[in-house]
Amino acid sequence: MSKLDNDGFQVVSSKRASKNKSTKLSHQSQEFWKREIEINTESCHRRIISAREDVLASQYLIDVLKAVSNIVGCRNIVEIICFGLGRIGECNISRYQLALLLCLKQKLNPNKVLVHDPVFTSQECDVLKQLGLEIIKENNEGSYVISDQEVTLVYLPHCPKQLTNNFLWSNWSLKLENCILLCNSFSTLTENQPSRELSVEVPYIYKICQYLSEVSIDNSFTFKDIFNDTSFHFFPKEKLNTVPASFWADRQKPEYKETEEFITSLMFNNLKI
Repeated sequence: MSKLDNDGFQVVSSKRASKNKSTKLSHQSQEFWKREIEINTESCHRRIISAREDVLASQYLIDVLKAVSNIVGCRNIVEIICFGLGRIGECNISRYQLALLLCLKQKLNPNKVLVHDPVFTSQECDVLKQLGLEIIKENNEGSYVISDQEVTLVYLPHCPKQLTNNFLWSNWSLKLENCILLCNSFSTLTENQPSRELSVEVPYIYKICQYLSEVSIDNSFTFKDIFNDTSFHFFPKEKLNTVPASFWADRQKPEYKETEEFITSLMFNNLKI
């Protein structure tokens, strides 16, 4: 069961599966990704700004910002990294997930906001740059190394668990205390999939779960398939200090079987039109 903290936020201890959880497109559906489909950039920009206004006016954003404030305290978030937005020129869900990112940029005022998705077209990249976002050009599959000192918010909207696992692997140390993950609920994941599978498929998520805190955000937004099953995950220093040194020493690079859920950079490059 979950419980409420002093500020009314739902601190997750466990919960049942979300019946309307959104997922990214399947492997078979992603062949269109490599096509440079032409979009109306002015219309795309206009729709994103409209979506941002919707999010700015929402209770959902108020709850998100309050949760961030409770987590970081007096510290500042200096950068926001976002992976896996998808086709912002064609997908309404992607546009609203981007809208939340733009709201976080506006309200938290980080030094930089970086985005990456191998599916971005050149026109979509142009739109993102116009919105003040920096594009990570290399497909590092989520393996972004954060600062040792400053706080980084990592936003993975409805992304495959392997992407989050890769991020954890690339920062597998005490510096995780400088990281906040906004992504699919780990609590839901661990309840819906056997431990024996998780320990093999996404070992870094599996191992870190006992040393993190998760805060769920009420899915109060108008459209229920955009932010459902999304939680904040952070790594309190007092919990990480209980971790034995050997815990961090086991740091093999993750390897994945070919699945519909997660496409590696090599698999993406080999996709046929």
